[in-house]
Amino acid sequence: MVESTPSPTPSRANNGFVLYLISNILFVVYLIWAFIPDPLLHYFGLTYLPLKYWAIAVPIYGLVSLFVFVMFFYPCINMLLVPPRESLNVLTDLYTLSDRKETAPGGVPSACDIPLSTVCEILYLRNKHVYV
Repeated sequence: MVESTPSPTPSRANNGFVLYLISNILFVVYLIWAFIPDPLLHYFGLTYLPLKYWAIAVPIYGLVSLFVFVMFFYPCINMLLVPPRESLNVLTDLYTLSDRKETAPGGVPSACDIPLSTVCEILYLRNKHVYV
């Protein structure tokens, strides 16, 4: 069985270096196409190129798509992955620490899970100041 690890291996290093070179070359070609005037590009024989409009439109469309994904789809996906509030998986699991041990006055309390009702009171009921 091959262990999957994020540590660098020679093949990952080679692939990363090639991707780095290709992305930099494509970026330089994009900048040349976007900033050099068309008559100069036609002089070098480059006549079949997209309109300069697309040099601005494609990045803007990409950023708008990213914004829509981040502001709408990503939260929706996260809400689909969260179990409903009534589910027992929200309240307890294998690692729940429900035993609250007594501490000395002024001491640091032991680590334990705060009940959901207490969390809701602290977060959503502004009139009650109940702290654990």
